[in-house]
Amino acid sequence: MSRWDPWTDLFTIQNEVERLLNGGWSGGASAAAVAGSRPQAVSLPLDIRQTDQAFVIEASVPGFRPEQVEITVEQGILTIQGQRPQEEPKDGVYLRRERGLQAFFRQLTLPGDVREEGIAARFEHGVLTVTVPRAESAQPRRIQVQSSAALPAPGVVDAPAVGAGG
Repeated sequence: MSRWDPWTDLFTIQNEVERLLNGGWSGGASAAAVAGSRPQAVSLPLDIRQTDQAFVIEASVPGFRPEQVEITVEQGILTIQGQRPQEEPKDGVYLRRERGLQAFFRQLTLPGDVREEGIAARFEHGVLTVTVPRAESAQPRRIQVQSSAALPAPGVVDAPAVGAGG
């Protein structure tokens, strides 16, 4: 006789739910195979930084090559998307596939103070960096306030009186 452990039951339920969500209804087929052979695009997580000169957008896209990523901007909407062909293993079959990010998609509304024509992107070690330059805005001009002692005294201006009779 063994002692009852509530954690064992909890993990058993979790494993059963994972099995059902990962293809239990389809006889073990992958989620992409259930939905068709076309991979589903996931929303791409981003880091966005703001500097005085630009907005810097960074996204991790491991396993993608620069030619598999497309960046467009239209009417103030920046779109980042990518897709790579699904590769079959050289030998054997996948029993479980969790690293298979095959497609991603993300859209951002750009603020009004950017220069769309200056947007640049680079790809290094699986990190996509998109730099969106900020537009030169009119800088405020500082007006110095002087004390009344420093201002010249207002002078009296004599004007000829305009008479009613003549």
